[in-house]
Amino acid sequence: MARPPQRPAPPRGPPPPPGGEEPLDEPLDAPEPTPVGDEPWEDLTPAFEAAERAGAEGDRPGAPRARRPRGLALAIGASVAVVLVGALLAYRAHHQRRAVREGLSRALPLIQQDAAASYREAAGLLEPLARIDRREAASVRAFALAMLFSDYGDAEAGRDAEALLVEPSRADDVPVWATLAETALAFGRREAGDATALASRAGDHPVASLLLARTALAAANAPAALDYAAAATAADPRLAGAQALEGDLVRRFRRDPSRARTAYEAALALSPRHPRAAFGLAKLALSGQLPAARAAAPLRALLEDRGGTPAPERGRAALHLAALSLRAGDGAGAAAALDAAALDPRARAWAERAAAVAAAATGPYRAVLGAPASLQSASDDDRPVAPLVAPAPPPAPKAPVRKVPAKRKSTTRR
Repeated sequence: MARPPQRPAPPRGPPPPPGGEEPLDEPLDAPEPTPVGDEPWEDLTPAFEAAERAGAEGDRPGAPRARRPRGLALAIGASVAVVLVGALLAYRAHHQRRAVREGLSRALPLIQQDAAASYREAAGLLEPLARIDRREAASVRAFALAMLFSDYGDAEAGRDAEALLVEPSRADDVPVWATLAETALAFGRREAGDATALASRAGDHPVASLLLARTALAAANAPAALDYAAAATAADPRLAGAQALEGDLVRRFRRDPSRARTAYEAALALSPRHPRAAFGLAKLALSGQLPAARAAAPLRALLEDRGGTPAPERGRAALHLAALSLRAGDGAGAAAALDAAALDPRARAWAERAAAVAAAATGPYRAVLGAPASLQSASDDDRPVAPLVAPAPPPAPKAPVRKVPAKRKSTTRR
């Protein structure tokens, strides 16, 4: 008779001695009592065997694992995806903020140079960043474009600036550079009242003071222009436009050539192709208050900068350089300067006559009337007063009169 499987019993004491057998308390064929509420061990034997087989199979390499509930796996996957996406978005936002900060730190010094090429470079640098930061970066880019419109007549840049200002101007807290850009646009449209009101909203920002100085100068309010320009220079000595404008103001209204020269040279040290500063040194030289050679170098730098300096400013540089050459008796040098500007025939004819007028004039510089549109520049805004009539050449010396001795009367008697 086969012996049924027995449930392992807990140890009941020390093991039997070697070679001996543990005595049986009951006969082998006696049935084991079943506790109340429990099942016979014979009924659980198949379950034990199945569990052992499953464990053995799970321990084998490559054995399939028990499946987890599908909903739990999906929840875990979704949670991991959310964490990853959040981390990527946080990293991207951090990277974008850093890119905007670095871009602004590079663009603002270019704006301080106050020249066509530097404004264009700043606007190009901020173009992709303005799509990320529609407040600060977009406002600074709008200002650079607005100055290209205001000082250099770039109508397309003006339209781009207006488009960039739509969103910042609607904010509860309008960025200061958006206000300055609107001021520059108003100044470029010759809306002096709007420009003054807008600049006043920017507080004591040095660029606001510079724009107020230019507005006051356009309105012939020289004392106010001097005060605003001095305030701008004091607040930001690296603002080349403020240095150059202060030089113009003290030259024209204070008759202080030494202070004007210092201001012009400070502006050119900050911005080597600053047109107002280069023109200012030329006017001092034409007034006999500066060596011509010191004024000629910045003018040539402007004239040769075909890719960065607009045509009207290059034309004005050629005009002043031609006048200085004529003053030195170098007619060929004057013609070469005007040739380099590639002026149209009408502008060339006017420039030749205007250079002759400036070369022959004495005393403080006087701008010549009648400049064609292609030779008008916001950076050369001395009020024209000299007529386009070259002074008559000095009269030729009269030939000495030869005295013919009078004939002597003959005293011989016939």
